[in-house]
Amino acid sequence: MNHPTDIGASDGAASAAERARERLLDEARQLQTAQARAEAGLIDVVVRAVANAVAHPEIELAPADPRATDADYAARSAVLGLSLELGLSQDQVHTMLDEGRTLRNLLPATWSAFGEGTITGQKARVILIHFRRLPVDEEIQLFFDDTMATAAQTVNVKQLRRKAARLADRLTERPIEVVHAEAAKARRVWVDVEEGTGMAYFTAYLHADEALMAKKRITAIAATLDDSHLPKAERRSADQKRADVAADILIGKGEPSEVRPVVSLYVPLLNLAGCPDEVRPASIDGIVPIPEKRARELVGRSPSLTRIFTDPVDGAVLGVGRKKYVPSADLKRFVIARDEICATPGCVRAGNDCDLDHRVDFAKGGETNADNLTPRCPKDHTIKHVTRWQVSTRETSAGITEVWTSPGGRRYWDRSLDPPPRPKRAHVEYPDEVPF
Repeated sequence: MNHPTDIGASDGAASAAERARERLLDEARQLQTAQARAEAGLIDVVVRAVANAVAHPEIELAPADPRATDADYAARSAVLGLSLELGLSQDQVHTMLDEGRTLRNLLPATWSAFGEGTITGQKARVILIHFRRLPVDEEIQLFFDDTMATAAQTVNVKQLRRKAARLADRLTERPIEVVHAEAAKARRVWVDVEEGTGMAYFTAYLHADEALMAKKRITAIAATLDDSHLPKAERRSADQKRADVAADILIGKGEPSEVRPVVSLYVPLLNLAGCPDEVRPASIDGIVPIPEKRARELVGRSPSLTRIFTDPVDGAVLGVGRKKYVPSADLKRFVIARDEICATPGCVRAGNDCDLDHRVDFAKGGETNADNLTPRCPKDHTIKHVTRWQVSTRETSAGITEVWTSPGGRRYWDRSLDPPPRPKRAHVEYPDEVPF
């Protein structure tokens, strides 16, 4: 919105509440400006930190490794350090790095306004998104940058998004077919898990016609579902029906010939016994908590689940379901069931999507056994072996956790694994048979 240039003369007639209102508005803008400056400053530091690592790979990489001068691995090491220092995922750091490089090098007016706090980071990203649609022409790019950086100071985000899209449409010289073909290369599917609810957002970036036809088909099928015979509290809304239909189609429900994903359902045994679980709920892949009722429904029902039963107090693995038994995979199944996710601090990639890594390298005498194996996502696996990061272990009240020591000597580990002492274990009567 516009910056106020005159808020009226103060004649003492304004009430205390009115004066407070104006002070709070001024304070809100000042805080927003400070926030934008801080955000731009952080992005700038991220760019400079990675540039420093690339320019001096010897400070990040192991000298004995043949890749010791590889700038890409040095950059990866620096990104890991920033990730752990800032409490961000590596993907978030990579995004900041990409945004910062483009803003600093190609959008000087937008970068300046962002750094001064006269536009927010959200507005800078709107400009950046549409900037990337422009032809590689310095004059056109600078015109777009100047025009949008000025507009961003007087309009809100939605207005800016519309203005930037329209100006980019006018400035681009490429046919829509070319633009569409390039955009189509980015089509993908991703999932954002909503913490604490057992739910997630499933998003697909598709051709617009396919997305619209898919929605029409889902809507048409959902319209045939009749819940009128159910109690009012159990009837589904139109949105809920569409969500259920979409899920059924995607997972091939009711179609045995369809390929189904394999996930692990972790169930503390007290849940199955009908007792309250004082430690942790059931979960999918060890990272997506689900309600007890949902866990009960899933146990023994779905052929796409690997059932893993855990001790209700200390979470130790008591047994691994054998429905999908493959003898050569026993050790891997046990380690993944025990550790659940990537062992690197801050990484929550599910164990099923990880490599199995030797904590002590096999080449250095490490054995291939459960004590020396842990899940490691491919990205962190490479960093561990190629860079100067050092990995050790630490005994906590909750068990063994890894300690990562940076090339600069900063140590990081998952401190959430150090909870207060648990109450003494109560006597538990386990059921003789697990209800499948």
